[in-house]
Amino acid sequence: MTAARRRAGALKFAAANVAACAVACAVACAAGCASPGAPPGGPPDHEPPVILAVNPDSGAINVKAKDVTVRFNEVVSERPRAGNDLGALVVLSPSDGPARVDWGRTTLTVRPRKAFRPNTAYALTILPGIVDLSGNAIAKSRTSVFSTGTAIPRGVARGAVFDWLTLKPAAGALIDARVGDDTTFTWIARADSMGRYMLPFLPGGSYTIRAVIDANRNGRVEPLEMWDSATVAISDSARADLYAFTHDTLGARIVRADVKDSLTLRLTFDRPLALVPQLNPGQIEVHRADSSVVRVVRLAPAAAFDSLARVRDAAARDSAQKADTSVAAKRARARADSLRVLATRDSIENARVEARRAARDTVPRVAPPVPTRAALVSEFIAVLEQPLAPGTYRLTARQVVSASLKTATSQQTFTRAKPVEKKSDALIKGGAEKKPAGPARP
Repeated sequence: MTAARRRAGALKFAAANVAACAVACAVACAAGCASPGAPPGGPPDHEPPVILAVNPDSGAINVKAKDVTVRFNEVVSERPRAGNDLGALVVLSPSDGPARVDWGRTTLTVRPRKAFRPNTAYALTILPGIVDLSGNAIAKSRTSVFSTGTAIPRGVARGAVFDWLTLKPAAGALIDARVGDDTTFTWIARADSMGRYMLPFLPGGSYTIRAVIDANRNGRVEPLEMWDSATVAISDSARADLYAFTHDTLGARIVRADVKDSLTLRLTFDRPLALVPQLNPGQIEVHRADSSVVRVVRLAPAAAFDSLARVRDAAARDSAQKADTSVAAKRARARADSLRVLATRDSIENARVEARRAARDTVPRVAPPVPTRAALVSEFIAVLEQPLAPGTYRLTARQVVSASLKTATSQQTFTRAKPVEKKSDALIKGGAEKKPAGPARP
């Protein structure tokens, strides 16, 4: 092979290597561009976005702006941690409808549905949940207020929202307040994680305040969503706790009657009943097959009755154990006493640990709100005057008032089954019947 041919082969080999390297670099670059997440380089981002400025400034009066601009220290995501869009985390109050929220990388622009009304104070609240591109979320809400008039009113309505069925605080409940019959212009807020709410900057007057457990967070009251309302007069400040439940146009109907024993029935209604007027024994009738009546002498909410029954059963078991003088019973009582002593020691030690943690904790802890009403009830225990014999019965619940204050009368049939005879009792009975008469006398 000549020297010229060797040089030509070397040049072709070098060109092939260069082309292969170029293809590999292109593939690597494409793969890097296609991968999600923040660009590489620099320390990882663990800090949530910070609001740098709100325009108009908080406290400003005689504002002529057409929108409100919120500026962050970094790019925020168009998709919040919870909800479908940023509009669910931006509350403009008062409002004539959902505010328009435009995303601009490091800014949010908020516009009212129509225009800012003259001589009106507006509060803009950024709720927790807005995230940056690394997924870090704002943990605390921030409110800014300005007025299109010459002053900012200082009226405040506050309180707590509860689920009336469970008496648990309704976190994130939607709150609105309106004046008179005006349903198009409302002051709005969201309850915090403990169900507490505050509607600030209200002009003096009478307001109807409504709380909605907005399960889908769409800002509207759906037919089956729970809500409650109250009327308050605002001069300086007022408080109204709200107890949400499902409102409907139907009365409560009895759907089940279970026989607990010959003197006790468990009654179940399809919706909770009103606390006032309270269901009384005279509204429940139990008819035998011959139309005679078994009178109900007492009614009690099922939860309270069951709790009392558990206490009584525990007391009865304790008395029976103390009356048992056998060796096995004494050992069982000694073991139970030891377990109670250990549980008490553990409880005391846990309390000490929590006290030490609380002493080191510099974050103030706020106790959850306490309801002042009893929970709504849909199950009751009926105690009868006479025991029920085996057979079929008809139960009538007359003029029952639901939590929505609707009245209804309904009926339900139930059966008291014949008691099942124990096998041991049957054997004893059978043995007594077949017992031989004995040998005949001569």
